[in-house]
Parts: sequence; C-alpha cells; structure tokens
Amino acid sequence: MNNPFKRGPKAAPAPVKSGAEVYRNINTACIIAIAAVCITMALIYTKTILVPLVISVFIYTMMTPVIRFLHARFRLPRWLALITASLLAGVLLVALVIFMIHSVTNLIQVAGAYNAKLLQAFNWVANFFKGYNLPFAEDINDLQGIISLMSSQHVGDIVRVGAGFTFKILSYSALVLIFVFFLLMGNGRSPASNTVLREMQNKISAYLFIHILLSLLTGVTVGIVYFSAGLELATMFAVLTVILNFIPNVGSIIAVLLPLPIALIQYGFGPQFWVVLIIPSCLQFAIGSILEPKLLGSGLDLHPVAVIGSLIFWALVWGIPGAFLAAPITSAIRVILSQFEPTRPFAEILAGRLPK
Repeated sequence: MNNPFKRGPKAAPAPVKSGAEVYRNINTACIIAIAAVCITMALIYTKTILVPLVISVFIYTMMTPVIRFLHARFRLPRWLALITASLLAGVLLVALVIFMIHSVTNLIQVAGAYNAKLLQAFNWVANFFKGYNLPFAEDINDLQGIISLMSSQHVGDIVRVGAGFTFKILSYSALVLIFVFFLLMGNGRSPASNTVLREMQNKISAYLFIHILLSLLTGVTVGIVYFSAGLELATMFAVLTVILNFIPNVGSIIAVLLPLPIALIQYGFGPQFWVVLIIPSCLQFAIGSILEPKLLGSGLDLHPVAVIGSLIFWALVWGIPGAFLAAPITSAIRVILSQFEPTRPFAEILAGRLPK
C-alpha cells in the first residue's frame, strides 16, 4: 500500500543565472528601449517625407499586380500595361476628388443653417483633443476655421484658409506622384524574387484590393440609406464612410457617428434618425465582421489588440495619415520579423500566438 505521506522526488533546482548573463540581458533591454525611442523620434521628425513615401509604396504595391495581370493575360507590352494601370488609378483618384468637391460644395451651401451648431460641436471636440494633447487638434482647428468662415462675409479669409489647406494637400500629392513615378519606372528591372518581399507584397496588395472594394460597397449601401432618409450632406457622409473604413476597427464607428448630429438637428428623434443610426451600423457590422473575414481569410494575420495598438502608435507619430497606414505598415513589419529567428517571437505575438 502506497504511503500518502511519502515525499516524491525533488524537482531539479532552476538554473541560476550568472551576474554577467543578467547584465547582458539588462544591457540588451536598455539598448532596445533607446533604439525604439530614437526610431520614434526619427519617424516624427521625417514625417513630411516619409508619409508620402509610404503612401506611394502602397500605391505601387496595389498597381504592380494589375500591371502583371495585364502583361500576362492580355499580352500587353510592359510599358503599355504600366500606362493602362496608371490611367485606371488616375480615374479612381479623379472620381474621388470630384466626390469630395461635390461634398464640400454641399457643406458650404448648408453651412449657414448649421454653422452655430457645427462650431459648438467642433469646439467641444477640439477642446477634448487639446486637453489630452492628441495629434488631431491641429487638423480639427483647420476644419473649425473653415466652417467658421463659411457663413461669414470675409471672402478673403475664406480664400486664404482654403488656399492653405489646398496647398497642404497638393504638396503631399505631388510628392506621392513623384515617388510613384520613380517606383513604376523601376518596375520589372529588379523583380521581387526575395520571399520576404514577395509575401509582404502579396499580403498587402490582397488586403488593399479587397478592402477598397468592400469600402466602396459600404459607402454605396450607406449612401443609399442616407439618400432614402433625405439626410443633408448624404454624399459627403457616404464618401467619408469609404475613407474612414481604412482606419481599422475605429473608422467604421466614427463613420456611423458622424452623421448623427446633422440627423438630430434635421429629424430630432424621429424615425429617420433611427434609420440613419441603425441600418448603417448593421451594414458596417455585416460587411466588416462577416464578409471581409471570409474574403480575406487570415488577412493581415494581426491580432485585434495588435491592430488597435498599432493604430494608437502610428496616429500619435504621424497623425491622421498614420491612422490610415497603421494596419498595412504593421503587417509589413510582422512579415519581416517572421523571417528571422531572433525576431520571430515578436511576429507571433503580433499575430496573437504565444511563441513556443
């Protein structure tokens, strides 16, 4: 009969780390922390150049599969496939600009009626962001200044503010076009034979293509709901829905909440208000949480917590452009980290899997 009080074999004592090994680990952790701070400061300092460069790289990543498809499927010469893909991208950009101009025109037309209430809302939002030292306060102040001048008689001030805002957008666009031009000129001379580059390009291009199509689908369906309800600025809110869907998780929530102040002013708490709130929320959930995972599969292979963390980090570093670029940038970093043995555990953590 076994004695229940009999002691079992003693567990082997845990190995004690030497002082030199502990010192090396602390030294490595300190170096990594210092390097992370230096890289973050460099990203902030070089924001003006790096943001257009990253945007142009993603545009080039989207255009490269189209160029290859036109070259292989229709037997077009590479230069003709390049021109065709560039024209397609240009048509999409021009259509987006036309929609934005139409939306701004509608906003100016109704600004007199909603000016006081819009200014009150923007003052609250601006004070909230300033109180927490968030990077969006400057952009909100720009929009607040534009709205405050829309219903005033100071045409010169309107032109000055509008010209400054337009110059900022055009300067970014010019840099993006220059970078994309040089990237396309080098297309085909040095194909992405490296497995890291190929995997990164395939994942990001698939994500961007499917996400653009689903964002357009969301914008069209939500726009139909807004037009059916007779909501003011329906076109602008539909376009903003398409744009905000590129901000993971948070963008769809913002897109649903943006029209609510106008709907509340226009309808009160009548049936149209609840239509503007409930139906777009259901559409966003169905497309973003059901349809998109089925089409993308593992997608960017990022855990939702990693997506939110990257969204916060890149928004703090690069502001609003960083929020749009957070998911593809983090996915590219995860692919690169997964290719090297020392950094593979970090890639697994970004994917939501504990390293073995």
